[in-house]
Amino acid sequence: MNRNIFIKLRVLLTLIVISFSSTSFTSKQPQATYLIPDTPEAKEVIKTVERAYDIEAEALYTFDLKKFPTVFINDLRFPVSPGTLKTIRKLTNNPTLESAGWLDYKLAYYSWISNATLHSESVQSKAKAENRALTEEERKSLIDADGRIAPARAEDPIRQQKLKFMSVSMNGDIAKVILNDGPETIELTLVLVDKQWYIAGIKGIAFHP
Repeated sequence: MNRNIFIKLRVLLTLIVISFSSTSFTSKQPQATYLIPDTPEAKEVIKTVERAYDIEAEALYTFDLKKFPTVFINDLRFPVSPGTLKTIRKLTNNPTLESAGWLDYKLAYYSWISNATLHSESVQSKAKAENRALTEEERKSLIDADGRIAPARAEDPIRQQKLKFMSVSMNGDIAKVILNDGPETIELTLVLVDKQWYIAGIKGIAFHP
């Protein structure tokens, strides 16, 4: 159950980004040969990606986002797409926001999950305590203006999702990672800041039905 929730959220997250972006998913896996250098730098990049997935899984259980800045970053070289910026504006209720990075998006999206899920739990708990069904007003309150419904809280903070790293390429302080995380194949852009790698962007490659 927990793994399914995380997978659905990963797909939903990417759908939100891609639906507002000029970048679209290809229908098939790329045909290039995938390589992972056997270097300390590549290993550190992989560790950062794995840690990011662990932190996201934990956040779906605890709703604590304090660790997000340790793996995600806003980098002026990699701003979010205009469509993703529009999503951030909606999620943060900040229509005048002019630019944003990947950390901004992650914090906005997971803050929405946290607030919406906690509200849902509160409404459901109140109705249960009063031994009644949800009122029409309560049901409507569980859906936001864009039709999004809060997911159920994860059952535990441990990531069950397996990651298959397909390639890691390095170019100075920028790294590109292609991986299959189960529901999709994505390309992550990482940047090196003060000897630490951070995820600065994502690009969808393929969905896996």
